[in-house]
Amino acid sequence: MSYKKISLSIIMLFLLIPMTNTIAFIHIDNVKDGNYVFFLIDLEVDENLELNLTHTGSGNFTLFLFNTRPELSYVNDDKTLNENIFTKVVNYSLDDNPYINFTATELRIYYIEIILISGGPDTFTLTANKDLTRYYLPIIPGFQLEMVIFSLIVALGLIVIFYKKNVKIIS
Repeated sequence: MSYKKISLSIIMLFLLIPMTNTIAFIHIDNVKDGNYVFFLIDLEVDENLELNLTHTGSGNFTLFLFNTRPELSYVNDDKTLNENIFTKVVNYSLDDNPYINFTATELRIYYIEIILISGGPDTFTLTANKDLTRYYLPIIPGFQLEMVIFSLIVALGLIVIFYKKNVKIIS
């Protein structure tokens, strides 16, 4: 009888002890050569962000941190890295298992880009000490004004031609 009370007391004691996990964010994804993944996070002044990327295969991953919204992926058509990316980032890592430890100097939204340069397809695991939000760059390019005007002229021309043919048939 006393063993049951002691066991119950110990189990109740374990329920009172809080379980903590130091990792706030884990994301696992599989990407192909030249593909990229974006995340964003809102950091306050002197707030620390720690990012660690590991992979399962032989992929060559890179990890970049921007302090302004990127409008390009900085991946060339031949799946190489555009050199302009190094002038736009505040921190980056080109290691085999990229790692960034960054302390924010100003209150703003920071953007994280992961690029698989070669050795893919490969699966990566991104861990961070803060919650990240997935961010997608628009893939569809904007319409060129010349194409819109040309399409309107052709469409209006076809409407006028068909309207005139229908008027002649009815008369």
